[in-house]
Amino acid sequence: MSQEHALSTIRYTALEKVPLPRPVDRLGFLAARVEGKAVFDLGALDETAFDAKMEEGSWLHAKLCASARSVVGIDNSPRLPPEGLDTANGGRIIHADIFNLGPVIERYGRPDVIVAGELIEHLPDTSGFLASLKRNPDLRGVEFLFSTPNACCWHNALMGLGARESMHRDHLQIYSYKTLRTLFSRAGIELSDLVPYHVRFTEMISGTTGLTKLGVRGFQSVVNTLESITPILAAGWIGIARL
Repeated sequence: MSQEHALSTIRYTALEKVPLPRPVDRLGFLAARVEGKAVFDLGALDETAFDAKMEEGSWLHAKLCASARSVVGIDNSPRLPPEGLDTANGGRIIHADIFNLGPVIERYGRPDVIVAGELIEHLPDTSGFLASLKRNPDLRGVEFLFSTPNACCWHNALMGLGARESMHRDHLQIYSYKTLRTLFSRAGIELSDLVPYHVRFTEMISGTTGLTKLGVRGFQSVVNTLESITPILAAGWIGIARL
């Protein structure tokens, strides 16, 4: 299922072409990537439409637990019980600081993979977060997988025609292909691939009924077709890096 390919050299000129694979399903791609591995899942609780995601089977943490050997979720949400939360198939979510993973490594051991699904766009200091991973000697060589929305995407361009924007209230920044390349280069972290992923309107679909629900599903299908034709305008990016 992996579509990893070597990143091309970019010159940051407006007219250069960026070769990309076709967009993937975000959850399926990440779950396949961690199969049989020990995982740290950062921001694991994922409060955005949590109940709907549980009902529809689109909670990333559950997908990781079904594929990985073990999953330690790390979150600081007030919704998380003080004692943490046991999840299926060897998974557990604990209260901890994603900027300081040392105590988690001491307790649970070094992970094979760190996953940060839809996390970095929420952080007030993404560069500082990446620096905290880079300077931890226990994480040297660990694979880092992340996903984040795309600043240049079809669905927001189309919605913009009607003076609308799809954006969560907790998003502090949004990245494009080139800004992600710059971010990781300056952090000194080897970014080996950026894979586009398809849009999924889970929140809107779960919050509507009748014709409105059908309309949202239809819009999603149209956008997914456009994303397949022009991957650089897909909903978001999955990054594969090595710390």
